[in-house]
Amino acid sequence: MNAEFWVAFSTGVVALIALITSSASAARARVKTIEDAYVARYWQILDQFPAQALIAEEGTSCAPEELKAARLYLRLCEDELELRQLGWVSRNTWRQWSPGIQAQLALWPVTDEWALIREGQRAPHQFALLRQLATHSDYDPSQPRSIVHRLAKIWRGL
Repeated sequence: MNAEFWVAFSTGVVALIALITSSASAARARVKTIEDAYVARYWQILDQFPAQALIAEEGTSCAPEELKAARLYLRLCEDELELRQLGWVSRNTWRQWSPGIQAQLALWPVTDEWALIREGQRAPHQFALLRQLATHSDYDPSQPRSIVHRLAKIWRGL
């Protein structure tokens, strides 16, 4: 083997490493973009909460729009759990979101609406992942099912 072969081979290896690195970075950037979009959605919903809820005071009743915000928050939480299950929320982000979700489930006005859903009086066939999280504080919906799924998670930096 001559020097030309080794130069070409080395160039190919460097190019392959650069391709893999840039692809992994792009995958991580997609995960970050999704997480950022959900954080923005969270703040949009929180802006619709009653004023008392923003300082953790108990209220007595909600206007229809405020009740809608509590329901949207519960839907957001279920969506976040589904994203984590699909591998689109990183482990570090999940460690921040999970306690926040659990804390908000105990605060008015979300807790009033959540009680009806948790007990099955509303949406009995929805919010399965959120029910799991509410029951088991360490619940993480991200469960690798196969070696391909595990490799994809590593690829995305999860």
